[in-house]
Amino acid sequence: VTRREVEEWQGGTWTLGTGYARSPRSPRPHVVAMDFGAKDNIFRNLVRAGAQVTVVPGTTPLDGVLALEPDGVFLSNGPGDPAATGDYAVPVIQGLLERDIPVFGICLGHQMLALAAGARTTKMHQGHRGANHPVKRLGDGVVEITSMNHGFAVDNTALPDSVEETHVSLFDGSNCGISIKGKKAFGVQYHPEASPGPMDSFYLFERFVGMLG
Repeated sequence: VTRREVEEWQGGTWTLGTGYARSPRSPRPHVVAMDFGAKDNIFRNLVRAGAQVTVVPGTTPLDGVLALEPDGVFLSNGPGDPAATGDYAVPVIQGLLERDIPVFGICLGHQMLALAAGARTTKMHQGHRGANHPVKRLGDGVVEITSMNHGFAVDNTALPDSVEETHVSLFDGSNCGISIKGKKAFGVQYHPEASPGPMDSFYLFERFVGMLG
């Protein structure tokens, strides 16, 4: 489900009357997006938020990612058990964190970021599917309506000291967001790029790109 080759992403988001925007040619923060089965609308939203995006296969080793000189690295969604994908991806993510490279993960990428920081994931009794899931942002109590599609979750009963829980599901209290203390690294379980779907969480793309300087 991952791309086989490196791709310089060109497309922005779609608007009525103009279609898909093109990536501006002006210098922008460079995001390397690791594709574990990504939805292309994620890359469009990174462009919309102000990034230049290079998409790489999810199996790309750490030296391959670093060779592209990223200002930040995005970890995409994808199918399956995060522990299985993490066999090859988690060491890469740990290498990024050790080098203080900003990281943002969505869904599977969020789960693997948690694994890289020493947390664990579990298979849910009942997965979350659909475009109407209320999530509470713990920092300020704001509730976001989100789109979800996952059967595994970060275990929020056993988070290491280095991981802060930032979002929880109002349906079952399961983890929906983390940040790594002392690092410019965070992830969410839901899909802020959903289209069609709720758009409450586009700010996450802006937050990530804003970290890149």
